[in-house]
Amino acid sequence: MKPYFALMIAVILCGVTAAFAQDGPITHADVDHWADAWNSHDIPTVQALFAKDVQVDQPENPKPLNYGGISGFFGMIFKAYPDFHVVVRQAIVEGHNAVSVEQVTGTWSGPFVNPANGVSTPGNGRKFDHPGVMVIEYNPDHLIKHVSIYWDQLIVDRQLGITPK
Repeated sequence: MKPYFALMIAVILCGVTAAFAQDGPITHADVDHWADAWNSHDIPTVQALFAKDVQVDQPENPKPLNYGGISGFFGMIFKAYPDFHVVVRQAIVEGHNAVSVEQVTGTWSGPFVNPANGVSTPGNGRKFDHPGVMVIEYNPDHLIKHVSIYWDQLIVDRQLGITPK
């Protein structure tokens, strides 16, 4: 009876420890999941990273994206740039926050729909290769609650042959 009781206590304690591990600070693996999701081009994989109350800020959008806007925005990005790829060059992680310094590449092969005005522009076959920075805030369950995406729009516009306005 005592060995059974000890085993039961061990299972309970291990289960509690495992549950706490999920709620612990984020790690570089969380940042890797972010990049892997982008590189998968799979909308459900990308959406699974985000909390239902997420806010996504980035230069192209006139207002922050919420959870409902994620699939349309990422879907458009993956259609416009079917070879879109992110490489994490550096990740800084502290508590439930991360900064991901990335190199972003792709070819403008499909239509880009401007989130600010809905105007669609066909791809022109030009490539881009630029640095980007993502400032990511995670919930304790490791879902992203806020991300600010920073990149130099002028550099990308020049690489893609777009005249800045």
